[in-house]
Amino acid sequence: MQLQSLILFLILITFAVGAILVLLKKTPGSVSLCVLVIIIAAWLSAYLFYRFLATPISLQVWRAVHYFSLASAATSVYYFSISYTNRAYWINKSTITLFLLEPIIIQILFWTEPLRRIFFAPGFWLGEQINLIYVLMILTGSLVLLADTLLNKPRIHFLHAGTMVLGTLFPLFGNISTIFIRNFETNLLILIFSYCLAIVGFLYIKFSSSLIETTPLTREIVVEDMDDGWMVIDDHDNIIDLNSSAEKMVGLSRETIYGQPVTQILTEWPKISKSSEGIQEMEMRRSVKSQSGWHYLNIRISQLRDKKNGKFGHLIVWRDITGRKLADDARQRARDELFVLLNAISSTANRSINMEDFLSEASYQILYSFQSQSVAVFLTEEEDAGKQKLSLKTHFGLEPEYLKELNSNTATSNLYNWLTHNDENRPLTVDNFNDSSDYPLSLKNIGAVFAVLIPLITYNQHENSILGCLYLSRNENIPFSQDEIIRLTTSANQIATLIDSNRRRQLAIALSERQRLLRDLHDSVSQKLYGLVALTEAAQAGIEAGSEIAPLQVLTRIGENARQAVKEMRLFLYEMQPVDLKDGLVSSLHFRLAAVEGRADIRARLLSDENILLSKENEIALYYIAQEALNNILRHARAKNVVVNIKQTRQHVILEIKDDGQGFDIKKIDDTGLGLRNMKERVLLIKGKIKISSTVGAGTKITVTVSKNS
Repeated sequence: MQLQSLILFLILITFAVGAILVLLKKTPGSVSLCVLVIIIAAWLSAYLFYRFLATPISLQVWRAVHYFSLASAATSVYYFSISYTNRAYWINKSTITLFLLEPIIIQILFWTEPLRRIFFAPGFWLGEQINLIYVLMILTGSLVLLADTLLNKPRIHFLHAGTMVLGTLFPLFGNISTIFIRNFETNLLILIFSYCLAIVGFLYIKFSSSLIETTPLTREIVVEDMDDGWMVIDDHDNIIDLNSSAEKMVGLSRETIYGQPVTQILTEWPKISKSSEGIQEMEMRRSVKSQSGWHYLNIRISQLRDKKNGKFGHLIVWRDITGRKLADDARQRARDELFVLLNAISSTANRSINMEDFLSEASYQILYSFQSQSVAVFLTEEEDAGKQKLSLKTHFGLEPEYLKELNSNTATSNLYNWLTHNDENRPLTVDNFNDSSDYPLSLKNIGAVFAVLIPLITYNQHENSILGCLYLSRNENIPFSQDEIIRLTTSANQIATLIDSNRRRQLAIALSERQRLLRDLHDSVSQKLYGLVALTEAAQAGIEAGSEIAPLQVLTRIGENARQAVKEMRLFLYEMQPVDLKDGLVSSLHFRLAAVEGRADIRARLLSDENILLSKENEIALYYIAQEALNNILRHARAKNVVVNIKQTRQHVILEIKDDGQGFDIKKIDDTGLGLRNMKERVLLIKGKIKISSTVGAGTKITVTVSKNS
């Protein structure tokens, strides 16, 4: 063999190694193929040093390298077959040790002087024959693995993948030929050439575009490695086969469960097997011994039939749906928690007296539900110039130094700019680890690690209105999950809707009250002033005409109208003030009588028992009933004296309002007049009783009775 040919062949092998390392490093069998090429290159290099170079190695070293390379090359082909046929799980520390055992033993026998004379004596070569038999066994196993896999495929696939089988046959035939050819260099060339043909065959399969499966999958591999477990039951209801996934699901090994009755696993099997349906499904909850906790399994049972449609057993397919079940349960719990939170927020809105109380309690509920450490609510409000700004309305869990930072003009301005420029109204999650100037808040300045900002938006038909934003933060290294942000957004939308409804309701009440005051002002005070103008003009016209008038009579009428106008004006001024019953019913009525009746030349007295026990709702109702009655007295009764008496019995509280005015005929008064309808409606709401007594010229008495327990 010429030196130039060997060097060229070595260069080609080196190039092949580089190509395989680059192109095949992520494909099954590529590592084994690369190792095979490296072994052949080392094999040739050792021969090159031995045969042609100026510093040759000894024959003994060359023979040792030859024996080791021969076994290693065959092992690489076997490992390639294992990887290519999707049996890579066979390759582990134990199998690698087993395959290295024979080459190591051969080397020990070869390098140990007494043993070498026995096993490698000229003309005997027992060690060489042992090595050859080992190589032939490995190559035969590789051929069986590839043939078994490819023969189970359609014929067209086997024809296209034939070079894979030939790639294994060439080294096998090459090693067999060494038995009959005793020329050492000829045998070496045959072996090297056969392994090169194997590499070419393997590479062709790897890069062939005519193959649908560059790495074939067999039914056995798919069934054995599938996530779903399968179990075969014979016609005697005994378990005769199952895969590894089924072993994990039932918590028993194949050896333990083989031949056992299926009732050991499925207690309801007798009822299932007697069913006339061919396919059944059931879901069971089972504790797997090899794992902790409950596992949820979906089980599908199918009858097995032969070609003559005879029944010979059942196939049970087990599917572990624990992950899906737990996820569904978690989503259901999240929905339930959200439903409870939304109901709690709505209930808070119904029972809260003012907006501050509602925001405070709703914020605490959100803080508790989302396991956070601090919360704050910002709402928009009008400035003097007609512009809007953001202001902090309520908060929980903020230290004084952090609260000052959060309530600063810089923070509120940044938040408002973020709200107005957040076109899609998306929540914003901020963390202390990636804090940047792009965020409206710096968490490092407010003592938080993670925070989320949720816009408070009302979605109207034509446009969306920005009401403010909700701030929620955590001091622990626990970020807000996407599910939490979704539930927070839903809660924020509920709060925004309630805030908007409250504002609209307050605006409607204010407009209604303004219209009522304007109407009452026109009907009462304005009429009195018109009467004053008419009297003075009539008196002036009579004087100018020389008519006889009674000055005292005219002045008396003018004084009466003026005093009545003053009374009603004082009443209007009082009604425009907000009502606050925080000091109780008696104190509020004292203030009313002093502010209105006491300044209108009406002697008013309030008599009350001590320790009047009433609910807040009943106190408010009685106050407005008394106010309606006093307003009627002031406007229509022309009374000089009014007595308000509050007394209680064991079960009731009684409110009496009595005046000495001109009275009226109850039979001739419609319920729609004099505020009687309003009083009766309020009494009905608190499940009380009202009695009105009046005589023309003798005054009126109104008695309201309400239960203490209502």
